Amino acid sequence: MKKRIWKHGVAAGLMLCVATVGFAGCGAANGMEQTVDMEQADMSEADAGTVSQEGAQTLWQAQTRHYYGGILSQVIAAWQLPDFELGTGTADDDFGSIEMEKNCFAVADVDQDGREELLVRWTTTITAGEIEAVYDYNPVSGEVKREFIAYPALTYYDNGIIKADWAHNQVPPAEFWPFTLYQHDPESDTYVELGSVRAWDDGIEGWDFPEEMDVDGDGTVYEIKKAGEEYQAYEGFRYDRADFDEWFGGYTGDAKELTIEYLPMQYESFADFTPAYLKMLAEEAGKGRTDTAADLGLLILNEDHFLDAAQNLLSEKYGVTVEQPDPDFEEWTVGLKDGKELFSFEALNAGSIGYRGEKLEDVTVFGIYPGISVDGAWEKLKAYGFYAASYPEVENCLVTGEGFGNVSIWFLTEDNVVTDITVRPYCAFSG
Repeated sequence: MKKRIWKHGVAAGLMLCVATVGFAGCGAANGMEQTVDMEQADMSEADAGTVSQEGAQTLWQAQTRHYYGGILSQVIAAWQLPDFELGTGTADDDFGSIEMEKNCFAVADVDQDGREELLVRWTTTITAGEIEAVYDYNPVSGEVKREFIAYPALTYYDNGIIKADWAHNQVPPAEFWPFTLYQHDPESDTYVELGSVRAWDDGIEGWDFPEEMDVDGDGTVYEIKKAGEEYQAYEGFRYDRADFDEWFGGYTGDAKELTIEYLPMQYESFADFTPAYLKMLAEEAGKGRTDTAADLGLLILNEDHFLDAAQNLLSEKYGVTVEQPDPDFEEWTVGLKDGKELFSFEALNAGSIGYRGEKLEDVTVFGIYPGISVDGAWEKLKAYGFYAASYPEVENCLVTGEGFGNVSIWFLTEDNVVTDITVRPYCAFSG
């Protein structure tokens, strides 16, 4: 792959920005309670304050899905959740998109707290490694927490109860499948164990069935182990069906099972999460602007072929001449105005647009332009969902998120004024 170094080292700095984020991204989700950049959290609250309460709820839901899109991107690209790596049942080289799509996810309010949770079901591994995990993202605090994880045979109820079937039907023998009940605790925002149940059926050769415990005479006795109690081997099977029904009904009552729509683990299943959020922010940020039609950054959000759209806009409306200065580097073109090279276009790595030197009339990139102050640039970019990339060694590199469908922007400065801008589509887990 041929590379061309910009004047003032812009291209080199851009590659550093992208490469560093890509490396850090695979480890960015370690820890049980991952906290996003606080500037992003501040941005969320500030944005919410500019719209109605109904609008804020819509924005927060979109932001939540945008964040879940980042988690799902990391699952697909790196086989990793925010707090642990996922195993596969085959050699890594053999694990492709077909196997990945056998896994699935859902976005639903399973704990009934008014916010949507992300459910990730991972089954393409050995039985011991199969899991379903529930994550909750709080768009106000900017925190994500794992609420629950268990073998992926779960029933969710509309009162915050989860019935989690065991991976194996343990001895003694029974047709009844053992399970554990959990209930959502709002204070800790996690699920706490209530108790477990397993059964023992009569008539199995080699097993001394405790007939004296079978009060109702139906040939089945139950062990009900409440949270905190120890299993008592065979002595624990002292309950009949009525006891079980009373215990189970005491927690589920009239609660109904939730119908959860699971989608295959593929990008197409969540491809609209990030664009919907970024376009919503752009709509809010653009309400006070009169120059959005000439914003090259917004073309990335709205145009499939944003490089062509940018070149056409600049040439047709502003008289910019688009040239290919190096015949050996077909992916690189520049935009000239009055003999000055103000723009550059690279059709590699999803493409990028450069804008440098001086402002051309009302042309901007997410509201910023060469000559704007650094503080002014940060203020405008935050309104569009940008926040500082999560590493200190590169200044003025911002992203809208780490998953597929996001945008990165990077700029150079001199005397606290922006001089060179580069913008491109972005994902921390690709390339």
